[in-house]
Amino acid sequence: MKIVQADNQFQPPAFNENAAPVWISLNRPTPETLTALGEQLGLDRLAIDDSIEFGQMPKLDDYPGSALLVFYGATIEPRDEGDLPRLVEVHFHVTERVVLCVYRHDSVAIERAEQRVGADDVDTAQAALLRFLDSLAASFAPPLAHFENELDAIEDDVMRDPQPETRQRLLELKHSLVKVRQTIDRQRDVMAGHRELLDRIPGNHEASAHNVIRDLYDRLALTSQQIEIVRELITNALDLYVSAASKKLNETMKVLTVVATFFLPLTFLVGFFGQNFGWMTDRIDGLADFLIFGLGVSIVFIVVLYLIFWRAGFLGHRKRERG
Repeated sequence: MKIVQADNQFQPPAFNENAAPVWISLNRPTPETLTALGEQLGLDRLAIDDSIEFGQMPKLDDYPGSALLVFYGATIEPRDEGDLPRLVEVHFHVTERVVLCVYRHDSVAIERAEQRVGADDVDTAQAALLRFLDSLAASFAPPLAHFENELDAIEDDVMRDPQPETRQRLLELKHSLVKVRQTIDRQRDVMAGHRELLDRIPGNHEASAHNVIRDLYDRLALTSQQIEIVRELITNALDLYVSAASKKLNETMKVLTVVATFFLPLTFLVGFFGQNFGWMTDRIDGLADFLIFGLGVSIVFIVVLYLIFWRAGFLGHRKRERG
């Protein structure tokens, strides 16, 4: 099988019945290049338009003499505020002699898939297609494992000190996985009818391909379950955040309540002895009165409140008395 890394100036060779099958990889093609190449390969105009527009859901469209398969892989998109999963869309235009692979973004998923396609044991374009699909399906596992490890670290951070940035990060992860889950489910549905799929892809009637399609379906089903596990971990982390934030707020409110309660009797004393009644101002005078009424009564109130709060456990864990 001949493998070609094409660009916008690529011109496909003439094909005859004895020509070797060709795999053509086309990255970021212009609409003019894709249209011209599609016409030379005999692709349907609707299939060409889908690859020009991109942004298609996973699907398999069959046309006279060709088929269009839209499939997705996944990679990690680095961002300043945190990595996110990114879907990698790939279009496959399949004919009897040629598989045209169209994509618009470089990624580790596509690089690994092309390495598998270029192996020595791949001798047909259809076998290369199945191997490329299997590699794309396997590309979902590393990002999901990466986010599982991140969630473990987030839970530890939440237990130490819940911050609003952590909650925002969890929500971003949860929302980003919605489209990933929808894409996986759609791809699984496409693979579910694998017998019909094999009949509709030109030149793909080998019996061994049935096993590959079945393995693809199983891998996608497993990936769907893994996404659900990650989403459940995010939900648990959000619940943990709410619980930790509530606990932190309760601790703060307890401290403020204790402080306010200590000042309450002192405020009462200041207000009481600040009244300008003649009987009071004539009889409370001198250092002794200041020490007794000014400091002594305040200290008594503070000590009594401290003992009450200590026994209630507001100032630390009181040791359990042994009976």
